[in-house]
Amino acid sequence: MKLSNPAGIDIFEIVLFLVEYSHYIIGAAVVLAAPLVLNVQPKLDTSGNKKAVYTKAISLALFPLGLILVIVASIIGASWEDAYVRGYKIFKFPSLRTKLENYIETGNDDLNGILESDKYAPTFGLHEVRYLMTDLLSHTIFHTNNHNEGNIDEGYNKGNDWFKATLGETMTYTSGLYPTGKETLKEAQDYKIDYVADSIQLEPGMSVLDIGCGWSYMANRFTEKYGANVTGITLSKEQRAYGIELNAKNSAKILLQDAMQLRERNDLPEDGFDRITSLEMAEHVGIRRYQEFLGMVHGMMKDDGVFYFQVAGLRRAWRFEDLIWGLFMGEHVFPGADASCPLGWVSTQVERAGFEIQRVHNMGSHYSRTIAHWLEHWRSNKDGIEKKYGAQAYRRWEVFLAWSVRVARQGSSTLFMLTLTKAGVEGRRIESQDHLVPKDVPRASAIF
Repeated sequence: MKLSNPAGIDIFEIVLFLVEYSHYIIGAAVVLAAPLVLNVQPKLDTSGNKKAVYTKAISLALFPLGLILVIVASIIGASWEDAYVRGYKIFKFPSLRTKLENYIETGNDDLNGILESDKYAPTFGLHEVRYLMTDLLSHTIFHTNNHNEGNIDEGYNKGNDWFKATLGETMTYTSGLYPTGKETLKEAQDYKIDYVADSIQLEPGMSVLDIGCGWSYMANRFTEKYGANVTGITLSKEQRAYGIELNAKNSAKILLQDAMQLRERNDLPEDGFDRITSLEMAEHVGIRRYQEFLGMVHGMMKDDGVFYFQVAGLRRAWRFEDLIWGLFMGEHVFPGADASCPLGWVSTQVERAGFEIQRVHNMGSHYSRTIAHWLEHWRSNKDGIEKKYGAQAYRRWEVFLAWSVRVARQGSSTLFMLTLTKAGVEGRRIESQDHLVPKDVPRASAIF
């Protein structure tokens, strides 16, 4: 029996529910409290005490905040209890995050040894609580357009040289695929893009909207290899400048645009796009606005269109290291990306938005290989990065990459690759399913 959670309540499920419906919960609390504040007649309270009425009103209004504090306290206690049960010497060694922060600051010790020794417990401490209370909660509950714009500099405008030193030649910030396991980073990224093109049955002349196009390598390949008419959107000025230069000799259009305000443009096809892709961008949309985003995509795609949706998400049977890593990522790598959720939650969201799932793959181990390539490339550029950005900045990014290799390998975070069509469009679902039917399946020899 767990002392910190004796009822065995699934905190993760509760948090997802509270965040998704936070605006309704807060609104209900305010509505219930308002009459008590506005009408303070003694008859509203049996004691006739006006102060008691205000106390009730304040209690109702602050109920959501109190619930959040209880959940946070429960998670902190549960992480320490879990570490103790798993045999970590929690009073002898620092927590995993504390040890990693010490490495970032000093460069002492071996990073791989810190991560893989299972010596340092993934417990919640001051780093996690401070980030939760000062930043994550506001981003998660409200997640405004201003939040999206404010997160871009930390997430994507560090400098194109920074990302070139990480991502290599293709500047592709999403997972590659390794069909033989011997591919180079570029070959893995090219194969992934060709897989996407096959998934959506891309043909010459088709209009494609790539939401969160990054540095536009996929837009380039879709345009030059497949003959598609691609519109890519990004909220990063540096990404757009790079993408425009990369695609200067083809017809791809790279727009500076917040995806959540995409419908406000009047220079996009009125009848919608033939194909829409979004690779590892929707995490930034946020849990609260996920339906809004998917509804927008549904409305901008033709009825016989195909939507390829690639999502990095946490596993459902989570452990505390998953959450500790996720908070580190939110603070230092992908601020505002709170919608990294399990596949069950994602599938419910896309179906609720009017899509039908035609195929889904889990390729988290391939993400681990991709990030291992990024880590190798990053380390090969150590001298130049440290000279320009400093040793601590270099090591913090090294921690992100090395930790993420482990996390994606063991499944703490993984990669979901979904091929979607609009629900109820019979012809499209048949055509997609005929195309996506498993091929080249080994067959046993006849026994008679």
